Amino acid sequence: MTGQFLSVFTHVYMPTRMISDSEGQVLVADCGNHRILLLTTELELERVLVDKVSQVKLQWPEHFCYNELTSQLYVVHGSEPEIVISVFNLR
Repeated sequence: MTGQFLSVFTHVYMPTRMISDSEGQVLVADCGNHRILLLTTELELERVLVDKVSQVKLQWPEHFCYNELTSQLYVVHGSEPEIVISVFNLR
């Protein structure tokens, strides 16, 4: 196998999920820091989409789904006995 190292982003603690959108941006569930990040195609921080100080106190975001058509982010977070599914509009 051959390849070329392109970039690195090191400011995450316990990342649990990661997806790439149609533009090549990367969404990361940074579970240990209780936030969802949006990274550029070069893995630079674009912005924090949701965190534990937002309107919804995001705790331990382990799963998420992003709908590009509606710009909605669905996040499963919390801990037993209270697991929550929250929806965020990212427009």
